[in-house]
Amino acid sequence: MIEKKGEMRPDRTTSGQRVTDNPMNITSDSTRLRTPSRLTRQHFALYRGYLDGVSEAQLHASYGDAGTDVRATRRLIDALRDTLSVLARRARDTEAAHLLRLRPGSIPLFESPPATAAPTLDDFREGIDPDGVYSESELLALYEEAYPPVTSPALDRRAARNARLRRRQADALARMEASLAQDPSPDHPIDGWFEPAITARLTSAGLTTIADVIELIERRRHRWYAVVPKLGPKGAQRVVDWLQLHAQALRHAVSPHALVPRRQWPAAEMTPARRSEIDERDALVIAPLEALRVPARLDGSKGSNRAGAGARFDTDVRAISAWLDARSSSEHTRRAYRREAERLLLWALVEKDKPFSSLDAAECAEYIGTFLPNPQPAARWIAVHRGERCLTTWRPFAGPLSDRSRETARSILSALCEWLVGEDYLAVNPLAGFARVATPPVFDSASRSLDLEQWKGVLLSVERAEYSFSEHRDRLALLLAYATGLRRAELAAATTDALSVGRLSGVAGPVWRLAVDEGRGASRSVLLPPAVVETVLENLALRGLSAPLDCAAGTPILAQARGGQALTPDGIGKIFKSIFASAAVFMEARTPGIGRDLKRASTHWLRHTHSAHALRHGAALHDVSIGLGHADVSTTALYLKNEDVGRFLGVEKLIRGASIAGKTPEPS
Repeated sequence: MIEKKGEMRPDRTTSGQRVTDNPMNITSDSTRLRTPSRLTRQHFALYRGYLDGVSEAQLHASYGDAGTDVRATRRLIDALRDTLSVLARRARDTEAAHLLRLRPGSIPLFESPPATAAPTLDDFREGIDPDGVYSESELLALYEEAYPPVTSPALDRRAARNARLRRRQADALARMEASLAQDPSPDHPIDGWFEPAITARLTSAGLTTIADVIELIERRRHRWYAVVPKLGPKGAQRVVDWLQLHAQALRHAVSPHALVPRRQWPAAEMTPARRSEIDERDALVIAPLEALRVPARLDGSKGSNRAGAGARFDTDVRAISAWLDARSSSEHTRRAYRREAERLLLWALVEKDKPFSSLDAAECAEYIGTFLPNPQPAARWIAVHRGERCLTTWRPFAGPLSDRSRETARSILSALCEWLVGEDYLAVNPLAGFARVATPPVFDSASRSLDLEQWKGVLLSVERAEYSFSEHRDRLALLLAYATGLRRAELAAATTDALSVGRLSGVAGPVWRLAVDEGRGASRSVLLPPAVVETVLENLALRGLSAPLDCAAGTPILAQARGGQALTPDGIGKIFKSIFASAAVFMEARTPGIGRDLKRASTHWLRHTHSAHALRHGAALHDVSIGLGHADVSTTALYLKNEDVGRFLGVEKLIRGASIAGKTPEPS
């Protein structure tokens, strides 16, 4: 009898070979193949293609293991023939045992010879017997010899026999597949579905089922294999190939976004491919603001808190989008504002089943005081893992909000509603008069910036008599960040075509500016002191490039050591973490205790340091605010403790004063 699914025992074949497991359950062992604990539909598809006469090379390309050659597929076909024959005999299916051992050439598909355009008998006579030598019967015999009939009883019998055999062979394989083939299921143990070596490595990482493997890939994305000992990218690709091959049976297709780094995603895939819909419970499905499709009854066009019909916006989504466009001066600020507006809008639609423009003070108090500290149900609101906005795993929250975060939300949302009241969209601000959730801490720039002595120590720590490219690039990043106060994303996006040169009253010599894109067509410019410009020119020379204004469009100012591509914002952050860590050691060796704070410094400390030092050296508050890209000068005022020219000359003095003489860098 045939053993139950999943309980098949390995059977030694007449050739001493056994069938095996791996992504196609194949192993490259040259002497033996191990019988799979499960015969999959891919095994039967492989053998069906073999019986249909598909070439071994094509079968290997379609079903074989990328880590082996065609010989492994050839051995698997032999092992499958033996295994299926044995299992058919066990099932007392003698016909299947015989038919499945027949090789493709044993039952050729009969094809009639190609029909030749036969002339008429009169035309044939004109060509072969113009003098009338042959009798009528002789002429007919010659005609049939030259143009035989395309069918005959013998040929028809042979074709019918072969067709019947092929049909019976296909039926026999179908019977075996119906009784033996198993589809993988997410809850199946990985043992038996992957080759033993891969199974052992996955198991050592704590993965026991196929669902565990899928979850790890989706969570850790393209480098998921880094947590699996000794698996490596090639082994990981074989696992992913197997999952994609069985995607229909597993009812899960691995997201393409999980298989490549985010920077390689096509631009078209960076916007949400999904759209919010109404599910079977008539509830709105969570989706980001840009993908939200709100039904007419909830779109806010008839909100109970609407001021009237004279507003410029007719729906809540359009009103919120207009506020974001009008009030967020930088992409960083826009993201923060969008996050809070998006959360409240979704909460109103999903939890209260009403438009944002129908919320009252009591409901807003419930949102701030009850929902934000504990967004429930968590499966609906809280992301299990960090997800991009274009993925279906995106959720509005990473977890409960602290009192400080709730105060930020209250402040932003109150400003939103106040603006909408001013635009005649809302009748009243439902968050007006709310007490602070938490008293914000007093911003102390001194605790998150470098004093003059620390700045000089950091600058000295990156000085070299001779530089490698990476050392020179890191020093350039430090000078550029300090001189301009740019955020790390702005540093990463800085290119040579954003540079321009001109004159500034009161300053001798040319003055360089860097244009900074703030999104939505807005930009600002920052001044580059000569010391920074000199370092930019030196760095471009190290890369074999010409002067900044002659470089190709898009040439990054801060480039990777290999390939010359732009650094990512995270890469910028790692550079500064390394600089500050080295500077802490450098300064501690000279004056114990002075470098202790540097261990917690980050890129943003240089932005604070730029602001505090520029203001201390006489720069105008308004000028510094413009350079930093602050939406409100009151934010910049937080750096105060006690014009362009003052800012420019003061920063240049600090850079020059701390530097030590060094040789012109040589290419590494």
